Amino acid sequence: MKKNIVILLVYVFVSCSSNNVSQSNNQNTINDPVIMVSESNKWYINGSVKNLDNANDILETRRRKLLYYFEGDTLINEVQYKKMYYKQFDSIFHQSYSSPVGLPEFQSTFYDIKYIAAMRQNSDLVYFVHNDQNTEELYADFNINLGEVLNYKWNYDNDIVTEIDSIQIGSNYITKYKLSNDHYFYEGIGASFGLFNAWQINANVGGFLSCFELNNVKIGIDEGFYSPINYCPEF
Repeated sequence: MKKNIVILLVYVFVSCSSNNVSQSNNQNTINDPVIMVSESNKWYINGSVKNLDNANDILETRRRKLLYYFEGDTLINEVQYKKMYYKQFDSIFHQSYSSPVGLPEFQSTFYDIKYIAAMRQNSDLVYFVHNDQNTEELYADFNINLGEVLNYKWNYDNDIVTEIDSIQIGSNYITKYKLSNDHYFYEGIGASFGLFNAWQINANVGGFLSCFELNNVKIGIDEGFYSPINYCPEF
């Protein structure tokens, strides 16, 4: 009888230990940080610009869509980086503004792939070399705490982190930081205004982050400036 009790207790201990290890492994998988400089990531940018052409009685709306992604490696000053490219698609609408029944004219142009920057990541620090430069700059420090100034290349006004939350994408959770300018910054993604933009007041500059993709799973970034909620295009 005592032998049976000992065997039962050993079984329960081993079973509980196994479950704890399994739960720990699952928790570690979910809580793994999202690495920004990775070929698993894609950024979808959306924006529009309106221009009134009085001379030709035309209201022009240009819709700009960009897809950013990493592909391949490069050496700059003997340091290894990943190469970031973007694809651009422009949609242009012309419509007579003096006649409400005027039909819009549509034009579209798809540009070839363009190289934009080389980037690398060292723990929480992300560095980049722009395509027209050969010196490295700090893109962002993702070691971010509540109440601190966001260490981000385009945080010109030294905005601080006022709230910290998270959003789920697949089996991962991405930390979301609200700033004192009421805009957002994301772990492994960057700013709600896109990869290389300062926060702007004027929407006419166009091109804001609307969707992020990680390992073929997309999530809409509804805090993107004037970006439709859950706007995750197929381009």
